[in-house]
Amino acid sequence: MAIKLHQLRALVAVAEEGTIVGASRALFVSQPAVTKAIRELETDIGMSLFGRSVNGVALTQAGASLLRHARLIVEELGRAEQQMAMERGALEGRVTIGVTPLAALTLLPDAYARFRRDMPHITVEFLEYTAKKLQEQLRQGSLDFALAAATESDIDASIAYSELMTFPLAFAVRANGALAKATSLADLCDAEWVHSDTTDEYPQFVVDLFNRQGLPAPRRITRCTSQSLMYSLAISIDAVMAWASHTLELVNTIGHMKKLDFIETSRAARLHLMQREGAILTRPADYFIRCIRNAASM
Repeated sequence: MAIKLHQLRALVAVAEEGTIVGASRALFVSQPAVTKAIRELETDIGMSLFGRSVNGVALTQAGASLLRHARLIVEELGRAEQQMAMERGALEGRVTIGVTPLAALTLLPDAYARFRRDMPHITVEFLEYTAKKLQEQLRQGSLDFALAAATESDIDASIAYSELMTFPLAFAVRANGALAKATSLADLCDAEWVHSDTTDEYPQFVVDLFNRQGLPAPRRITRCTSQSLMYSLAISIDAVMAWASHTLELVNTIGHMKKLDFIETSRAARLHLMQREGAILTRPADYFIRCIRNAASM
């Protein structure tokens, strides 16, 4: 059995597009060519990879198993081709970076400014996901690396984690809102609490915060992973907003939010660099990580 690259590309395309027609468009080849590649692959491995579904085609168990390897092979080959092109003197390349909200207003802006100055022709793509989704994308090879506020429960043995910075958690409300008069947790029992944590740990953290003082926990705990929406909500509604301390300083330059210093917590947001174990970085990806580490050390 000798699996061929064009067969793996066909497998990935059909799985992602959901139909032979969509895959042929994505690969810029004819539909019969995609069908032939899939059939030859199934013959080579002796198993069916797709079955019919109401929406087109669906992966079999064997197909899903092979797809994980196929995606990684196709992505890694693409990176190898980019690296060889750069070795020949080409200026073009691509870096795909996964992020969670904490990275957007902390290390990334300064790191990106330095990277863009030194590598102006490289295409960069930032994709925001939850920590769990970032791990999946890293395992598949879809991302070069990721920056995420991962917690202990998120740790995956196939991913290498390197802590870059720690940010104490801070809480704030609208400076001209009703909650600005609060002086204790007891004044915030009926308030809405808004956070950008992509894990499932924050709601329990809030409950524990109130339980320790014998108070009923808030019933409205809202997740908002969009930093722009989070900011808009912070200046539009009366709610307790949870920020990394560094982020609060950045978004509150004109003083329209009031920090609630009476809320004491040891909880902190920890920003990690995440890479797939054994991944070989392209030159642009490696340099971008150097820019990130430099920004973290400043």
